[in-house]
This record gives sequence, C-alpha cells and structure tokens, in this order.
Amino acid sequence: MKKVMAVCLLGLLLLTGCSPAPLPEGMDDETVEEAGWEVVQLLIDGDYAAVLDQFREDVGENLTEEQISAMMDKAQEDAGDFISRLDRMATGQSSDGEDYGVAVILCEYQKEKVLFRVAFDQDMALIGIEASQQ
Repeated sequence: MKKVMAVCLLGLLLLTGCSPAPLPEGMDDETVEEAGWEVVQLLIDGDYAAVLDQFREDVGENLTEEQISAMMDKAQEDAGDFISRLDRMATGQSSDGEDYGVAVILCEYQKEKVLFRVAFDQDMALIGIEASQQ
C-alpha cells in the first residue's frame, strides 16, 4: 500500500498543472518555496542520497537513488549546464485525502528550461519530486 501511495503521489505530480491553489492550513508560500529550492539544488548537484534522506519514511522506502538519477537524466538530457532559477511558486494539492504543498520551480539551463515540482506534507516532510523539460 505504501508503494502504491508513493507511485500515486509521484504520478499525480506528473499529471497536475501549475494552477495555483491555496496551501494547506499551517503552510506558507515562502517556507514551501525555500524547502523546494533546497531539494532542487541537491538534485542539480547530483546528491541523490541527500534527497532520499529527506523523504518521509513511508514514501522514501520505495525509492532508490537510481530512480532519482534516471528522472534527472531524462529532465536534463541535452539541456546543457544549469544557469539559474527563473521563477518559483507554491501551490496546494490533495491526493487520497492528504493535503500537501508543492513548490514549483522553473530553472534555466544552457539549451532548455527544466521545471521541478517538489511536494511536502503538512509537516514539511518530502513526499514527491518531479523534473521535466519545458
């Protein structure tokens, strides 16, 4: 069941758009955006072990560094070197009765833009990541 939840949360992140929705009560934009940016920096640096360590236990136990690496390889394929963060926002989402916040961060690379989505539960534990070229 936990594996299914992790896959569903990651899948939901892939399918949802960036239309802003209110964050769950107790979460604020700045905190979600900053925490998301910290995860994105680890992803860009290739520190997938540190990213895995931040996942909530029930989600992270079903993920591997290799899965994160494969996601990043695809997102950064032919994008060139990272240049800068272009924009960021926070939005609320809900899945299987759980409300959570998502940091949406757009980054510029030499040849492409890469969009990151980083999801946190209401206790600010990492519960999902997604990266894709735009």
